Amino acid sequence: MMQEDDLKEARARANALQASLPQSVDAAALGVWSKAPFQLLCVREALIWRTEELARTACDALERGDLAAAALLARATVESAALAWQLMEVLDDRQKLSAQELNEILVRMLVGSRLWADAPQALQILSCIDRMDKTVPGVRHSYDSLSEIAHPNWRGVFGMYAKTDEPKFTAHFGRNLRSNDSIKGAVVSGLVGALGLFELAYDRISDGLPGFLAELESLWPEEKTDTQ
Repeated sequence: MMQEDDLKEARARANALQASLPQSVDAAALGVWSKAPFQLLCVREALIWRTEELARTACDALERGDLAAAALLARATVESAALAWQLMEVLDDRQKLSAQELNEILVRMLVGSRLWADAPQALQILSCIDRMDKTVPGVRHSYDSLSEIAHPNWRGVFGMYAKTDEPKFTAHFGRNLRSNDSIKGAVVSGLVGALGLFELAYDRISDGLPGFLAELESLWPEEKTDTQ
């Protein structure tokens, strides 16, 4: 029953994200010369689109009983939450960064890659998860639990799709040959937790943005900066 309630919560959170998907970010409407707020919002709004897709399809997979797929999607949702959390911390800690340092980290988050040598280096997502874990203990443990299922280890392969009849020296394969309640519980719990953290970071950025804009040079010095 608890798992079903948690799955309903995950679906409700995914639906809430779907209803909030942004369509654009207007740099001029921010009213400042600095590119940093525009870059920050571009990262955030692309992340909500990614997170909604991951969460929605994770819920679909859970409802079908496709636990390996659900674990992969829930794990990726944790990663999205970790990047959103990092973005929130960048905004919170902006006074500690020079304009160049702020630009560099936002560019890495926006267009970073670990594939193309001429691109800015993408952030190490495990470092982001560990940073989030310092404030929200248990995040890394949940991520590692999802990874154990998502990776082709015992729990995500033979332990999920097979059962041995030892007296007959026979291995049987299929779905639900053994109880997968613990696996489903780990996936649902990780998904709900990730969505909650993503929403928190997303909203905190909204709360902090007006103060950030007020610190920057306005496009229209004689007018009040539009912070909406």
